Amino acid sequence: MKQFIAFIHKEFYHIFRDNRTLLVILGMPVVEILLFGFAINMEVQDIRVAVYDPTPDALTTGIAERIRQNSYFNYQGNVQSMEKMEASMRKGELDLAVVFQQNFQESLVHSGEGAVQLLSNSSDPNRGSIAATYATAIIAGYQMEQMEISEIPFQIKTENRMIYNPLMKSSYMFVPG
Repeated sequence: MKQFIAFIHKEFYHIFRDNRTLLVILGMPVVEILLFGFAINMEVQDIRVAVYDPTPDALTTGIAERIRQNSYFNYQGNVQSMEKMEASMRKGELDLAVVFQQNFQESLVHSGEGAVQLLSNSSDPNRGSIAATYATAIIAGYQMEQMEISEIPFQIKTENRMIYNPLMKSSYMFVPG
């Protein structure tokens, strides 16, 4: 134990004797906090999104319009088939796809439930999950507004499906060097 304490005294003596080492030890963390605090922005914007709506109706059009008007999304329009949607996702042209179930409004009226599937490109897990969360929040907000207007209780269920990295492993994104 005496050797360890002597070692610590020696190191403190060397650190406080050399001004450059002291500057590196105390100054660098402050510089990094200030620099990275302004340089790193984790906010996700310009999410390229498209909608697949097999049977367009007033509710699906309203939700699609809300997504189009949102500043976080770059609305790419409606896609006519799932094949085109999947092809666009594979090419990297889309970050998020909103897929409405067949006869969405009719299902809401008769059973009180409707389903929306959110397909997010999770090759970047952070961007994919945030994109799906933004879309889920927009859909939930639209649902609340419609329930206040119609006073008929219904539930829009969103199912998130992460593609291209379903395990959401961020280690696939890091390249050493």
